[in-house]
Amino acid sequence: MSNSITNNIFSKPMEELVQDFVKENLELILKEEFKNFFEVEYPELKNSKNGFYERILDTRYGRIEDLTVPRDRNGHFQTSLFDPYQRREKWLGETIITMYHKGFSTREIGSFMERILGDSYSAATVSNITDVVVEKNRRMATTTS
Repeated sequence: MSNSITNNIFSKPMEELVQDFVKENLELILKEEFKNFFEVEYPELKNSKNGFYERILDTRYGRIEDLTVPRDRNGHFQTSLFDPYQRREKWLGETIITMYHKGFSTREIGSFMERILGDSYSAATVSNITDVVVEKNRRMATTTS
């Protein structure tokens, strides 16, 4: 039997504990950010809460399922924690690009992501991520030249 952490009987419960901790704290930050937006930054906006929407977010701590993000009825509030429709932290895209540039195949990268996040990325998804990030970097290089 291997002594590696991946084979340790405590690793899965520990991962879940960390992910729960991250999720709870992200949700706390989101609620406080929402409250501050309407009470301090823009008190003139007479707006009402409109519940929450759920978001899946891939983080360095694994995949956070069902992250509840507060929303307002008129759509004024936007969290600064992540962009609209963002599903993964920026470091993840950068890691995929770096691995791709170093010669890793899209399947190898997908397998690596599965080990990190606990959920697989298909070769096509990895390829799409590299295409989008490479194009974005190309546009940024063109505009700064």
